[in-house]
Amino acid sequence: MLRVFFHPRTEKQILRIRKSIRTNILDSISELQMLDHPLQHRRVIKLSGRDGEDFRLRVGDYRVKFSFQNNVVRINRVEHRQVGY
Repeated sequence: MLRVFFHPRTEKQILRIRKSIRTNILDSISELQMLDHPLQHRRVIKLSGRDGEDFRLRVGDYRVKFSFQNNVVRINRVEHRQVGY
């Protein structure tokens, strides 16, 4: 089971998103929390060209970017797909 922590900036980003989409994002994060490794989730990919363990979770038109280390997931950003790349 993974522990999930949000960056303070990320909490503000999530609150700005429409409620129905926000619910989907938080549900996907809770699914991720139940796994042993982020890559076990079907919508997670490892970001290439990055130092460390950076990943991306796709939730509809939004992307949740996070880092993973020692069973701890640190959510760094939640952005619309047009802004996220």
